[in-house]
Amino acid sequence: MIKFFRHIRQNLLMENKTGKYFKYAVGEILLVVIGILIALQINNWNENRKNSNKETAILSNIHKEFKQNKKQLDSVVKQHQHVYSNCAKIMSLFPITAKPPSSTLDSLSYQLFWSYGGVTFNPSQTSINALSSTSTFDIIKNDTLKDLLISWNDLIEDYQEEELRARHYMIDQYDPYMAKHFDFKFNFKDKRNDFKALQTLQFEYLVKNNHLLMEDILIKSGELQKVQKTIKTIIALTKPK
Repeated sequence: MIKFFRHIRQNLLMENKTGKYFKYAVGEILLVVIGILIALQINNWNENRKNSNKETAILSNIHKEFKQNKKQLDSVVKQHQHVYSNCAKIMSLFPITAKPPSSTLDSLSYQLFWSYGGVTFNPSQTSINALSSTSTFDIIKNDTLKDLLISWNDLIEDYQEEELRARHYMIDQYDPYMAKHFDFKFNFKDKRNDFKALQTLQFEYLVKNNHLLMEDILIKSGELQKVQKTIKTIIALTKPK
């Protein structure tokens, strides 16, 4: 093709057709420019197609991961609610008398056993960590989704602060007191249980504080609601089309 154009230019020069030569030269330049632009357009189209396919694969992984995260969070929240409810039932018995009836002890045994919390939400973050480590968040076209993914780690850290506070309280204060006075399964038929410990202000304080910590997680801090909303939105925005 290049030899063909060169042959035409040579003929025009030999025939002393300078005007036609310049017009032809301009036309040839335009063809070259157009060819380059077409090549660039094809290259851009190929890159966009590759990025689109890559984005689709990433969104699919995020969608699956966050559906699993939602299941885990639902389970964790259910356990928090169970602890919160049982603490409230125990508190409704305060002050506990010296010799509570057997029916009360049976209920109290169950409620104390299930007043133990300490569970935490530990979501899978493989997809987000991969995006972060490779600095490829820009491949996500949806700005809302991109912002949610970028801020996800900070959101989880804020939420987990409440859970970790409750967990440390359970390990450092709540459980040591219970272990000192009661059977492992709160089997109140065992006479070695110290029933006087149920009447102390310390016991009431421990249960009330445990209840407050669960309330902070579930309601007061507002972090749980942010996490739930974020997970729901991410799942919706990454749903396969």
